[in-house]
Amino acid sequence: ANNNQVVINRSSGIETLNYDALIIATGAEVSCDAVPGASQFALPFYTVEQCFELKRRLSLIDNYLEEVRASSELGQSTNVVVVGGGYSGVELALNLVDRLGSNDVQVTLVHRGKQVLEYATEHNRNAGMERLKSAGVNVMTSTSVAEVSSWDDGAHSDNMSETLRKQLCTVKLTATNESIEDEGEPENTQLATTLLLWTAGSTPTSIRNAGIRNSVLPRDAMGRILTSPTLNVANYPNVFAIGDCSRPKKVPYPGTAQVAMQMATVASWNIYATLSKKYSGREQDSLKLLPFSYLNLGEMMTLGTNDATISTLGGIELSGPAASWLRRLVYAVRMPTPGQGLFAAVDGSSRKIARGALRNARRKSKPVDWK
Repeated sequence: ANNNQVVINRSSGIETLNYDALIIATGAEVSCDAVPGASQFALPFYTVEQCFELKRRLSLIDNYLEEVRASSELGQSTNVVVVGGGYSGVELALNLVDRLGSNDVQVTLVHRGKQVLEYATEHNRNAGMERLKSAGVNVMTSTSVAEVSSWDDGAHSDNMSETLRKQLCTVKLTATNESIEDEGEPENTQLATTLLLWTAGSTPTSIRNAGIRNSVLPRDAMGRILTSPTLNVANYPNVFAIGDCSRPKKVPYPGTAQVAMQMATVASWNIYATLSKKYSGREQDSLKLLPFSYLNLGEMMTLGTNDATISTLGGIELSGPAASWLRRLVYAVRMPTPGQGLFAAVDGSSRKIARGALRNARRKSKPVDWK
């Protein structure tokens, strides 16, 4: 940064890029390094690649459940554990119930706070908690994951693939120091788990001790770049940071796309103003940099295939199937281009209809009675 250069480590070798202005928007990644065994067994849920991997593992669980239903064998119990009771964790848990069904699979949501969706609006938090209860999700609050270890009791079903067996694990839970809600669970619990998903503990994206973690830029304890209200870094006026990897004030903003998109608009103007000052050479002609001010336009959450909840800036509150379709429409409108918006609307709607039909077919299906 001192020499207006960025050093990039590519597979083909080291590359150096010169810049007049630099904007860092590397986002964040889910980190489970602090819990012994979590990195080995847990699948983080943050990137597109991780979504595809989850889709692959769910297909394996589908195949296993179908084979168990078609046989007289009892089969291995199927438990899915989601760690983190924020937006992503609650949305993931509820969509898993819709995807896998609640009769054959138990979904457990583990959250270290006193309640899930702590930073959501009251309407969305209440809608989410009611939906979790009605969907049969086992919610464990004031609970932390202490350790994850291999689970192999030798009683696995022959119908279970080797890939599924390798990801079987035991999740050891402990009560936090906060007051414990009575969920009918002891303070120390061990969960035999078929699939462990991790949405808690995000840190700025990069390899350990590399990228922005290995730069001269000032960072907080979580690794986020400290910026001024105008989103540029102290002592580096032409370096800007936005999104999850930045922290422009003492109390961090929510780690949402809405915050990052608003930051991008302000940072773009401030880069233009910075470069205009540099190339005009006249201080009196320079444009003023704008401080970032977050405007919460509301929030939307999916609560399953045909359910969602919405709270807007204008005080509109909506839940249920209508909110689900409206949420899809809003995302389509916010796409960068009309083509992407049309694709998001059509593809999302067709997927929603197909998943609903598949779920209804599974509910009507009955195990084959082999004689």
